[in-house]
Amino acid sequence: MKKELDEKLCKDHPKIFANRDGDVMTTAMCWGFECGDGWYNIINSLCYLIQSHIDWHNSKRERAIKYNEMIKQAQAGDFTLFDAYYAGYKPEFIATTKENIMKHRLWDVDEPMPQVVAEQVKEKFGTLRFYTNLSDDYISGAISMAEAMSAVTCEECGNPGQSNTTGWLRVRCKDHE
Repeated sequence: MKKELDEKLCKDHPKIFANRDGDVMTTAMCWGFECGDGWYNIINSLCYLIQSHIDWHNSKRERAIKYNEMIKQAQAGDFTLFDAYYAGYKPEFIATTKENIMKHRLWDVDEPMPQVVAEQVKEKFGTLRFYTNLSDDYISGAISMAEAMSAVTCEECGNPGQSNTTGWLRVRCKDHE
């Protein structure tokens, strides 16, 4: 991959590519993106999906913690956080909610989701491979989708392509066959 595209991916997704300049003994990202420029958009989109998923999960966790603090405090009779939390709501809604505060249950608080870090990004057997330090079902699915998209995307230019049937497996468009 061209240096400019490599740098742009690392700049746009610094958490995912934290190991980009890492030591050869700890990460294969030290060799950079071992694929053509045509897969830049696939990799970039995949990184947005992964980082958005992590950020959403962790912000949901933070909202649950704040909500639980507010409910516990209100159930103890102190409505300071409650009033701030429901500022701007209709007075009838606030009054009803306060009357029923003892019925409110606490939200489940998930464990924080650790940051996913790319360990290697390369072409293998004609398609993209995106290896990470950890994953969940969502991230595994996103990676599988990106890898499947690479199977029909020219690695050179990003146009629709197909895999050759002989020799070194590559996905190319008609212009790059």
